[in-house]
Amino acid sequence: MPELKSSETNSQGVDPANPTPLYYQIYLLYRQKIMSGGLRDGDKLPSEGELVVQHNVSRITAKRGMDELAKEGLVSRGRGRGTMVSYRFPASKYSGDFSGLMENLVAIGATTSVDVLSFDYVPAPSPVADALGIERGTPVQKAERRRSRDDKPFSHIVTYLPEDVGRSFDQQDLSDQPIIALIEKSGHEIQEATQSVTAVLAEPATAAALNVPQGAPLLKITRVVRDQTGRPVQYIEVLYRPDVYQLNMSLKRIAGAATDTNMWLTDNTDTPD
Repeated sequence: MPELKSSETNSQGVDPANPTPLYYQIYLLYRQKIMSGGLRDGDKLPSEGELVVQHNVSRITAKRGMDELAKEGLVSRGRGRGTMVSYRFPASKYSGDFSGLMENLVAIGATTSVDVLSFDYVPAPSPVADALGIERGTPVQKAERRRSRDDKPFSHIVTYLPEDVGRSFDQQDLSDQPIIALIEKSGHEIQEATQSVTAVLAEPATAAALNVPQGAPLLKITRVVRDQTGRPVQYIEVLYRPDVYQLNMSLKRIAGAATDTNMWLTDNTDTPD
């Protein structure tokens, strides 16, 4: 049986030098292809023999990787027909538009549920203090929530508010109403926000909260929200399951822009929490 060179193996997404077990690397590789739409319902995956050659692994390793996908309901396996994708994307992924903030809150509140996992006042960590423009260690409200639709979790949310803003409502209010609406009721009209977007792997606690495997890819959005005076009134970190949530953007050219870093205006389409 031909063996792949190390560089060829790495290019296929499976790296024997990686401490993650090879079967799990195979599982993650094909799970990502399915969740990203690269493989769709009805598509056929490589056979165990093909996986052995492509990734230079044993047949037992290849089989276990495919078994993990089957266990999650992403593929079906049958003698004589191989391994087929059996996952279909929801009819529509979640999206939103910050320009229609309150309208989005009404829409998402009507179709989703939220669980408050923790609620407390804590000393502000450095990143939070910097974002909110306060001294490190200043008390802030910290709330951890999970939003679901049809009992399927799709986002894990951690928010920090300045203490005076947070004291205007309690944990029960947070269970019943969107946090942005509560902030506005306290007299802080939401005016603008800045955010960053990246991808992370699910850590054990987050994986359990979102019902995904440890190490599964997640979309991470970090946002600072400001009121009508320009004061930061919320620092938020949200982790989304990419199989049920998407972030849309429209890009416009700025006349006279000189560099790639400032030539685009973006209209982020993202559901605020």
